[in-house]
Amino acid sequence: MKYCRLILFFSLLVQTLPAMAQTDKVSLFEIQRQKEIDSMKQVLIGTPEDTVKVNRLILLSQIQYDPENTQKEFSLQAISLAEKLHYKKGIVLATNEAGSAYQINKDYQTAINYYKKAISLSEAYGFNSTETDFYPPLLNLYFYLGDYPNAMETISREMITAEKNKDKKRIAHCNNILGYIYFKQENFVAAEKYYSLYLNNAKDLKDSLMLAHAMGEVSDVYTAEKKYTESIDALFTTIRICNDLEGNSGKQNSEKINAWLPHYKSKALYRLGVNYKLSGKLPEALHYALEAIKYAKHVSPPKYETARYYMNAGDVYKKQKDFKKAIEYIGYGFNLSREIQHRENTRDAAEYLSQTYALLQRYDSAFFFYRIYTGLKDSIVNNETKMKIAGIQGQYDVAKKDKEIAKQQQIRNILIGSFIFLLIVLLLLYNSYRLKQKNKYQQELNRQQNELFNAIVTTQDQERKRIAQDIHDSLGSVLSAAKLKLSSLEESKKLLSPDQLEKYQTSLDLLDEASTELRNISHNIMPATLSKLGLEAALQSLIDKIAAHSKMQIHFTAHGFEGRIDEATEMSIYRITLELLNNIVKHAAAEKVIIQIIKYPAYINLMIEDDGRGFDYHKAFEEKKGIGLGNIISRVEYLNGTIEIDSAAGKGTTVIIEIPCTTCTPINTKLLV
Repeated sequence: MKYCRLILFFSLLVQTLPAMAQTDKVSLFEIQRQKEIDSMKQVLIGTPEDTVKVNRLILLSQIQYDPENTQKEFSLQAISLAEKLHYKKGIVLATNEAGSAYQINKDYQTAINYYKKAISLSEAYGFNSTETDFYPPLLNLYFYLGDYPNAMETISREMITAEKNKDKKRIAHCNNILGYIYFKQENFVAAEKYYSLYLNNAKDLKDSLMLAHAMGEVSDVYTAEKKYTESIDALFTTIRICNDLEGNSGKQNSEKINAWLPHYKSKALYRLGVNYKLSGKLPEALHYALEAIKYAKHVSPPKYETARYYMNAGDVYKKQKDFKKAIEYIGYGFNLSREIQHRENTRDAAEYLSQTYALLQRYDSAFFFYRIYTGLKDSIVNNETKMKIAGIQGQYDVAKKDKEIAKQQQIRNILIGSFIFLLIVLLLLYNSYRLKQKNKYQQELNRQQNELFNAIVTTQDQERKRIAQDIHDSLGSVLSAAKLKLSSLEESKKLLSPDQLEKYQTSLDLLDEASTELRNISHNIMPATLSKLGLEAALQSLIDKIAAHSKMQIHFTAHGFEGRIDEATEMSIYRITLELLNNIVKHAAAEKVIIQIIKYPAYINLMIEDDGRGFDYHKAFEEKKGIGLGNIISRVEYLNGTIEIDSAAGKGTTVIIEIPCTTCTPINTKLLV
């Protein structure tokens, strides 16, 4: 049963190739097969419910591949009838066929369950392994899904059965699968060990077909180790063996050889293309890559192999900078791999397409396929990590010396190691959780502090604006009215005595001084220049006043403020500048100050530099003397900006502030009066 379906398929395919070339869409082979199916269905109608009917249902399930799920229906009918008749072999064979039916319909998990059930029933019923070998289809399905841990568990179980029955061919098969799993694990030492055992098995059995296959598998290890010459030699040996077997066609070739021989040869051609590509010989690489595709069209290898052939040819075209053909070939391999849900092929094709589109500078397409590639890569890498644990178990399972003791010891070690590992992981996760919670709490606290600070500052600015307006409008009006009334006595000055005249004049002067002082106070609370003319004009006015009342030379430059920004940001920058200048006047004893403010598209840069005595920034905060600077920093943080302070005793101070322009929403200057 191990090869019966593939033998039937390939033998019928080879026999009908000439006819297939002359038909349009529907082949003569398909027509003949459908006639046989229809005939068997008719016979089935009159068959009594016995073991013969079970076997006919199983056979119909094997050859009935269609989208109407009749294959699944036949297999499930066979299971039901076999269980009713207590026909053990029928139950096992029908269960395996159900797995095949669900696999064809891409319901892989259900297929796996049926395959595993077939294996368990076969072993429980004590059937001969040569009659019911259900491990290969289960293994192939695990390889489709990239599930190497379960593949290792399955092959380890099969190896125990093979060694128990002293089945040399099956042991050879297990060595081959173990080599493949370790190869995918990138453990090339272990892969070469098991492939060498497989090669020796083939020689001991004098099986030329197995030898051809083993040489091809060994070549993969050479390729991975960059031993391209050794790999190419091994592949030409594979092709030579295949050619020799083809020369004996019709004489001693079995149906198995006729079924698998073309597949091994086409795969050898593909591998030659890979080796020549990796060694930089692109013309030879393209020749063998296309030869593999051409040859495969006549032998119909599994779809995942066909996908690899096209992907390899496309990768060669990519390296030759023929990007149109590269996308055509790789895209075909990608779509075919997605269709059959082959994870590794889909991953590799996505990577090739991403690279090709990147070379074409089509970065949107490159990013699309790169996301597919990384998603599959991470998933497969995780599975491979788990496979290392299952691989250790598998090594102990296949050990021949002190098997039971070693197995118990190994299980105990794994349990202890797993417990320790789990404990470490839990501790790390708990620690990570605590750090995340702490960071989350700190971020929330900072956010609340910023919101509180913003609320306070906004309220203060609004209150300043209100007070300034009230002072200017109310008290200013009163003082103006008082002066107007007093000035109305100007014509009566002649009637005043010298002492009264002096008091009159003093009163007028005091009213003028009060009005001036009132305007200064109002301006300090909320500068009218800022609200009417904007940030640049307000800063220039502020600097002119400070320069007029101090001995400092202040050089001010501003760029990029042709338009206005939102009032809150303007006010914050103005207050920051005012606070820094106040600190310079009070503490720096500076002679020269440079102020520069520039509005870039993405941010605003403010730099204030003085040649004063400087200060120890960190010490000032430790001694609680940095309240003014604390307010400045809070304002900058609220605007999502950054501040750098470079200062040292006797070396002056430089403050650089950058505020992102996400906070610099332009405003409608027409609304400003």
